[in-house]
Amino acid sequence: MFSIAIISDIHDWHSEQIELNLKKKKCKVIKIKYDDLHLIFDNRKNKILSPKFPKLRGVWTRFLKNGSLEEVTTKLTFLHLLQEMGVYIHNSGKVIEQTVDKVRTTGLLNINRIPTPKTIVGIGNISKMNLKKKFLMKPIFGSQGKNIELLNTDSNFKKIKAIGNVFYIQEFLRDKKKNKFWDLRVLVSNHKIISIMKRTSNKFITNVYQGAKTKKMEVNEKLSEIAKSVSKLFKLGYGGIDIILHNGKYYVLEVNSIPSWKAIQCLEKKDISKILVNDFLRNLKKNAK
Repeated sequence: MFSIAIISDIHDWHSEQIELNLKKKKCKVIKIKYDDLHLIFDNRKNKILSPKFPKLRGVWTRFLKNGSLEEVTTKLTFLHLLQEMGVYIHNSGKVIEQTVDKVRTTGLLNINRIPTPKTIVGIGNISKMNLKKKFLMKPIFGSQGKNIELLNTDSNFKKIKAIGNVFYIQEFLRDKKKNKFWDLRVLVSNHKIISIMKRTSNKFITNVYQGAKTKKMEVNEKLSEIAKSVSKLFKLGYGGIDIILHNGKYYVLEVNSIPSWKAIQCLEKKDISKILVNDFLRNLKKNAK
């Protein structure tokens, strides 16, 4: 019997599904919030202390809320140190660091020649920029389609301010033949596609949280190839990859290492949580060898 912790700032339906399926596999499960974790360092032992905190074999990371640099760094350090102590982390602190920061994500994708929209990153202001196309300005930390602005060629760049004073500006790709906006959320686990959801909206933001309509999509060879490449590059235990088709070519928009799958589950007959938990346990057993 494995002792597993689900660590998250917020425990929701996803934590409940993970717990339910782990218990079916005879695992001992506790749900912990990051605020419950404490570290004590001395010459005899390093301990992570919290109420009812057992000796762990695995950790499933979920929602990591925004906070100060110190708070976020310390939460990730907890994960790094647990991994150093031999605990399997799903997904690890390094994976989260590489995907929560859009600049780092896009940079790694480009270095590894995985297609992404043209992206410009800078610190300060963009008043001297001459954009000949439409671009989206996104916060480098953020999800659920929040705080995204559409920049046109006639935008007054002198008045535009970026969150954190860092400009992350990505070329706005869309199907010009369609009146609606859409992209794909590809859910992967152990480098395999579990399900694909098409998100369609009248607005340029296609996040389900923002009201986008959803439809199940079939896997094709090209999508499978891209998803596998991205998953292996970031060493995802599981993840959500946002992809768009533009002029017959797929582009990776974002990589989410703490994805939700409740909306995709509504489109699927198979039990996604069960599949994800089975893959998690396979990884945990490999880590124990």
